[in-house]
Amino acid sequence: MAGLGGKTEHWLKQLSALGIPGDNADPGLKDLCARSSKLELPLLDFLTIRDLLDLSGRHGDVCLWAILITLFAAMEEGSLCVDLEEAALNRRLMTFLAPAQARFMTRSFLNALSRGTYKGFIAKNREAYLPLILSEARGRTLLYFQKFYVCETRLRHRMERLLRAEPPTMDPDQDVGLLIDSVYSPDLSMRASREGTPIRRDAQQTQAIQLALQSRFSIVSGGPGTGKTSLMVNMLRCLVRTGIEVDHILLGAPTGRAAQRMTEAIHQAIHTIACPAPCDMDLLNLKGSTLHKLLRYRPSRHDFYYNETNPLPASVIILDEVSMVDVIMMERFLRAVDPSRTRVVFLGDKDQLPSVEAGAVFAEMIPDGTRAESFKGRLIVLKAVYRSGRNLNQLAREVNQGNLPEYRPLSFPSALGLPEDQWGIVPDEGIPAWRQYIRSWAAHYYLSPGPGQDRSLVDLTAEAGQMDARHLLHSEKGRTVLDRIFERVQHARILSLVRNGIYGCTGINREIAGQMALLTGHPGWIRKEWFPGAIIMITRNDYAREFFNGDVGVVIMDREGLCRAFFARVGSYAAFSMEALPPWELAFAMTVHKSQGSEFDHVLLVLPPEDTHRLLTREILYTGVTRARKRIIIHAKTSALKKALARRIERESGLGW
Repeated sequence: MAGLGGKTEHWLKQLSALGIPGDNADPGLKDLCARSSKLELPLLDFLTIRDLLDLSGRHGDVCLWAILITLFAAMEEGSLCVDLEEAALNRRLMTFLAPAQARFMTRSFLNALSRGTYKGFIAKNREAYLPLILSEARGRTLLYFQKFYVCETRLRHRMERLLRAEPPTMDPDQDVGLLIDSVYSPDLSMRASREGTPIRRDAQQTQAIQLALQSRFSIVSGGPGTGKTSLMVNMLRCLVRTGIEVDHILLGAPTGRAAQRMTEAIHQAIHTIACPAPCDMDLLNLKGSTLHKLLRYRPSRHDFYYNETNPLPASVIILDEVSMVDVIMMERFLRAVDPSRTRVVFLGDKDQLPSVEAGAVFAEMIPDGTRAESFKGRLIVLKAVYRSGRNLNQLAREVNQGNLPEYRPLSFPSALGLPEDQWGIVPDEGIPAWRQYIRSWAAHYYLSPGPGQDRSLVDLTAEAGQMDARHLLHSEKGRTVLDRIFERVQHARILSLVRNGIYGCTGINREIAGQMALLTGHPGWIRKEWFPGAIIMITRNDYAREFFNGDVGVVIMDREGLCRAFFARVGSYAAFSMEALPPWELAFAMTVHKSQGSEFDHVLLVLPPEDTHRLLTREILYTGVTRARKRIIIHAKTSALKKALARRIERESGLGW
């Protein structure tokens, strides 16, 4: 191990402090641990491996160490298991071992497994209560940690039960076609705005509503601008017209912000109807909830109030942003659904990023000719795009197909001046240039009025600061100023793949905050970490005060020098002292993961400079690109862009469906 790099030496020192691999360990194990630094696994994973092998009496089994490191690496990327087909396992081991060493480990482990060497450590198809489970089904051999094997097995059984459920009974006098026609009639049709034209109706949306009315389970997938939100509201309008009580309908989402957007979408849509029926107005009583809140999570017991013996009391449950739901949460949800009395609708975008935690449940439900055949007839894919912007829509399609459209590199000032429905790529020219681009972005969108505007965000927050909180919240003038402030907040956003460093959210936010605080006369912002005009984001749910992870607010200072954070609520605003807020962070920039479900007029998407970065994938690029409504600038090296387009997120599981 001579000539180890500084990063590897630091890694070995950290492991050594924990007694791993140990002073008397086999040199091969020490070499294995050194090479594993490439995987950047948490130290806790190595402690778990050490404890598992100590308890089983196999601490010195280098081959088993390699397999367990590989399994933890698979978990880190979101897989549920590792495929033990020889070539597949060899590829995984080669991510941190030399090719010859990987081949040796692969063959040694598979031979030992076939001889029954690990009989007391690895169970076959859960035949014993052991740490690892070997599953042999559908011609595949997969290795799991027991927790994920059990969860996946239960999820499959619960989904199969939902798919087998008898369809709901409907009043024979009700004509589904006429019911759908009614909500699209001139007086009852929803509109793009109060004075706008009625929303368009297409065949896929009609089919989706029919499916929701006539089956126990349906899936709707569609990209941005395909009308998923308006479809959800029209689906609800048709369901209540069949006699379903509003208080028997539940709306859920994986995050608090996504749940709140469901509530906002219903209010915005219903208020655009020219002559809403009483049952339409009743929908205003619906509120979206996080899955944890929906199932009533009990922290003291680490379980949920609603479960298989106490199912959710609902006739209809609609879940949005299902691509973000991991396998464990999905199993817990389906555990609490009684298919004999509840119909379930999943909404999402199959091409977006999967859940942060393990699994890619939603993507695996989409039939593609090789999988998910059980869901044929249950899925509607919305294809028509109603969002204006042909060029941005085309860019999203190209990215989704893994293509890099032809482009001419732009300077950052030129990119800032792009007209609407245009995109541009600014090459990464190093950290000094990037810092200047960040400052130019802040000056353009926060410190100057911008095209067609007479006030910048800083000007507007200063104007708001001339009023007290009560006046701001309750007077017409105050509400008008707050409306304009939040329009500017949603106007533009920097999206990054990573959190840390100057290319990550924390570095970008500090750069913009330092610039804005200095120019607005508050250079001491670092001491308190807020200043007038700061855009902040809540990072932890607080149900009592209706704060959700992802809520974005603005800091406004009144004439007495007191800072408060203002947040948009459905049809109103709320203000809180900074000290009373749940945990928060600056939000001039946010991660692509955090941005899911949100849209901004103008987006600056920044890719990390290392083209080997593990987050460079087609899904994250697609998700970032589709957050932009009017213009997107991509800051990246060509090599990083090509790597992202070429690499898809592949998560191993045995679901198959």
